[in-house]
Amino acid sequence: MKGTFFKSAAVVACLSSAAAFGFNLDVLGWFQKDNSIDSMIEYVPADTALFLGGVSNEELVTSSDEMMAQLKGNGDAEVVMELLESLPPSKGLDFVNWLVKDYYDVAHNGGLETFQHYGLDIEGASVIYLDGVFPVARIALENEDTFLTLIKQAAQETDVTLGSETIGGQTLTTVELVNKDDVVLKLGFMIKDQVLTTAVISQKEDKVAQEQRFALAKPAQPMPADSWKNDGEAYNFLAASHGYMNLQNIANAILDKDSRTHKQVRALIGDDLPELSAAQMQCKADIVNIVSGAPRIVFGVNHYDVQGDDMALDFSYALEIKNANILGELNKLRGFIPSYLNGSSDLALGLGVGVSSDMVSPVLTSLWRQFTTADFSCEPLLTAQAKFREQNPAALSVFTSMAQNLSGVSFGIFDVEKNESSQIGANYDAIATITSEKPDVLAALAAQYIPILRGIQIPTDGSAVNLADSGLPMDTFVAIKGKHLVAYTGEKSKQVAEQLTTEEVTKNGMVAIAMDSTKLGDLTMNLGQLGANMGQDCTDLYTVSAALTSVPFNLNIREGFNDKGYESSWSMYFKDLAKFKNISRKDLLSSFNIEYLNEQCKWVAAGVETFNEDGAGTFIDTDEANSCNVYESRFEWQYAFGMIEETGSESQYRSSCDSEWEQQEDVDFTCQILGAKEDSFYCLQDDEYKTLYRYTRK
Repeated sequence: MKGTFFKSAAVVACLSSAAAFGFNLDVLGWFQKDNSIDSMIEYVPADTALFLGGVSNEELVTSSDEMMAQLKGNGDAEVVMELLESLPPSKGLDFVNWLVKDYYDVAHNGGLETFQHYGLDIEGASVIYLDGVFPVARIALENEDTFLTLIKQAAQETDVTLGSETIGGQTLTTVELVNKDDVVLKLGFMIKDQVLTTAVISQKEDKVAQEQRFALAKPAQPMPADSWKNDGEAYNFLAASHGYMNLQNIANAILDKDSRTHKQVRALIGDDLPELSAAQMQCKADIVNIVSGAPRIVFGVNHYDVQGDDMALDFSYALEIKNANILGELNKLRGFIPSYLNGSSDLALGLGVGVSSDMVSPVLTSLWRQFTTADFSCEPLLTAQAKFREQNPAALSVFTSMAQNLSGVSFGIFDVEKNESSQIGANYDAIATITSEKPDVLAALAAQYIPILRGIQIPTDGSAVNLADSGLPMDTFVAIKGKHLVAYTGEKSKQVAEQLTTEEVTKNGMVAIAMDSTKLGDLTMNLGQLGANMGQDCTDLYTVSAALTSVPFNLNIREGFNDKGYESSWSMYFKDLAKFKNISRKDLLSSFNIEYLNEQCKWVAAGVETFNEDGAGTFIDTDEANSCNVYESRFEWQYAFGMIEETGSESQYRSSCDSEWEQQEDVDFTCQILGAKEDSFYCLQDDEYKTLYRYTRK
């Protein structure tokens, strides 16, 4: 019974999302509306575990038109429908498949036409949230009749019977999703005051609960009216899309048997729901109190822009920390992140960690003291307290004293180029930095403990020492640049080192990551070729390279504690998105030249493979003179979720054109498609031995 419920829940999630398809893309701000989000929030229960809301406008809706034009025939619809078809079959699933196909049939015509097709309000608001365990989506409509006509057409063409019920004096249109093991779940549509509400209902609920779910009655405790707006201002979110996950509500829902969520789940799965243990009941107050110190994860879009085939997207999320004492201590750990991790367009990959080493021991001691003196009644927490009292973190000062005055470390790599004249076969362009209030002391310590630096005195005037003079097989320089001890090789890294000389050291973060997928993909491939020259298999590195270069993008991440909690900001820039392709089954209906990557990192011709519409396929290989076939195979093939699967093969081979054919034992074949382009793709076979293939359309 439990398994049935969770399978049903998966169907419910897909169906409710599809019914609010416009909302589902809200994360990019493409399909969000403005009606009155304030009036929608009035019907959101305060105990919701998840909330996402947004307000659209014409500029947002039309900004993606050029990109949406690429949806036509790009295979996205087939991928989504394959996912839905993997779920338990039902009429409701046919209904949602129709909606998915209909969306992709119209979306490539642009935002305005899409909104008109579904009767949506281009200046409308939309929200999605959980009412206990049941998902609810509300979206502003411009033309009610247009939407209802579409729903009726979907039902008629999929042979789905639309039900009709009355709730609170309003008509509710329903589609049955699940009817099994005494569980009946329906997806309901209701339009009132130019707002479409779609939600899941159960036959085991009373009308009062359903009236609240369809915004016919306000919850006893609604979500605070100004909380969504306040979040937008506090975190600089766009009105287009932001929301939160409430961890405190989740803890209450799990640990309180009288919570609405707990009662809903028990009504659905009955005795299969385990009873709360005595320990859980005893620990409820303590756990909820702990979680209240970090009650929510907020998330949203900060910036969104589309220019042609390029897209810029900034989003962020944060774990709110409401315990002022704990947050005050954690903020003392903030360290320094060098600016090149944000501002260098030449960087392939960079990583920075900023931590004030002098504060590690005091902060941990303070947090240890707060935990070990807290008032708990929960036995597991009392046991943990006792164990922690035996471990005084002040002992860490013995180790942190060796790294005193440190505030950050970073590493950046710009390039790796093959160079046969070099002793190591390549030229590297990379830099590593350690930031310290006393870099000269750090340099002296390094000279004692790092063998290659022994006997070397690093000047304090900023001049560099070449470690190649001490036997290192490449030009690598170490120097003190301002407050930084640096080691670098290559011209671009040298420029960064010089910039650090005058860069002010401030407490500006804790983690930074920078990546250019194209540069990193090329660099990874260069490393693979170097490894192949040394007898190493380059398949893994080439596979990573293929994945990285399939969708060119730049990524910058900054994370750290601030006055609100722990915040992570992501800035992404996608280039040439029109070149990105999702392979669909119909794209494979052709003949392909196949090559495989050998141990020397060279592509070797393997033969020609053909995929037919009827699910049959062939593979042939010829002799070196291309005068006859020396290998022939017939098989059945399937394609789903980016995987090609070939089974039931009948194969024969011969050593030459004059030799007799010999039958080969049947061998099944499966590979995962990577890096698809218009006329080619890679496919990784990953069984006992990894092999990367390259398919090129004939």
